[in-house]
Amino acid sequence: MKAEAAKTFKPALGQVLECLPPHILSGGLKRGITAIACALAIMSVPDNAAAMPWSWDLFNQPNHRAQKEPAPPQPEGAVTTAGKPYYAKDRDAAARLKNPFPADNTSVERGKARYAIFCATCHGDGGKGDGLVGQKYVAPTDLTSDYVLAKPDGDIFFTITNGGLAIMPGYADSVPADDRWHIVNYVKKEFKGK
Repeated sequence: MKAEAAKTFKPALGQVLECLPPHILSGGLKRGITAIACALAIMSVPDNAAAMPWSWDLFNQPNHRAQKEPAPPQPEGAVTTAGKPYYAKDRDAAARLKNPFPADNTSVERGKARYAIFCATCHGDGGKGDGLVGQKYVAPTDLTSDYVLAKPDGDIFFTITNGGLAIMPGYADSVPADDRWHIVNYVKKEFKGK
């Protein structure tokens, strides 16, 4: 069996050696085979390097999946870059929040401008729920009703932040917190008695 393998190997080796350029074989058969072995070893290095443990470093690293875990709590005494955060875990806690902005003309004007941008499309310019979106789909809450105007400022702020009970989306990502308070001032002052 070994003899047969040797017979088949010798012609195959001869065919390989015939394909080699003459300058490789000029130093003799041993030098040519050594050159081929070195070339094969060099070509196999990238494969071996990819199999080393460091090729898995980025694959096996600890990572954070966005929105899969709760955000870490704000450290005690940390100062935010956007001012004081207004956080309430539910509507009852929000009702106890105090509006940091007095309902003066500056706040009401700012609230009016922000209401026109973010709220009037559904609630209408007068707050009756007759905006363009409200006319086409389900009419939103009438902001001039006693039900809404009797709510504490924090409750209305919570609704703007987190959305309504059924259809209204939350605007925490698009309306800054201070502007939400200004909108509350505008709604409470301008829509009273309409």
